[in-house]
Amino acid sequence: MIDPITAISIAASAVSNIKSLMLAGRDASSALSRFAGAVSDVNYCVEKSKNPGIFASLTGSAEQQAIDAFTAHKKMQALRQEVETMVQFSYGMDGLQEYKDTLRRVRAQRKKTAYRQAELKQALITWFFGGVIVLSGIVGLGLVLWMIGKQQGKW
Repeated sequence: MIDPITAISIAASAVSNIKSLMLAGRDASSALSRFAGAVSDVNYCVEKSKNPGIFASLTGSAEQQAIDAFTAHKKMQALRQEVETMVQFSYGMDGLQEYKDTLRRVRAQRKKTAYRQAELKQALITWFFGGVIVLSGIVGLGLVLWMIGKQQGKW
């Protein structure tokens, strides 16, 4: 998974490749697949920005992520409309429907693999640092209680 700004640049590059390949009458499937991946990444970032992680909320970067995701989503809508127009012009309504079905499959597949892997990684990091904080608190509390007991002569 990548950030929405990078996904937009990938999508814009893919759209220009799609235009040039379709105008030349060549196969644009690789450019279309890169575009579909970028669309999927932006949609995931928009979904993720609706429920930011605890660290993002604490550091204040949640607002920046939401703004980046919103901006990328709006730009992606314009790029998607442009690509759909090109696909419909080149392949007709059946080709457009097939393209949309392909997008749905790519989104579902990426959700199963790449996004799930990123979510697991984020959960592991969150649990690890949470555990370190809790363990540090317990050790600190034990140390304070030991010092109080030693000062009172109970140890």
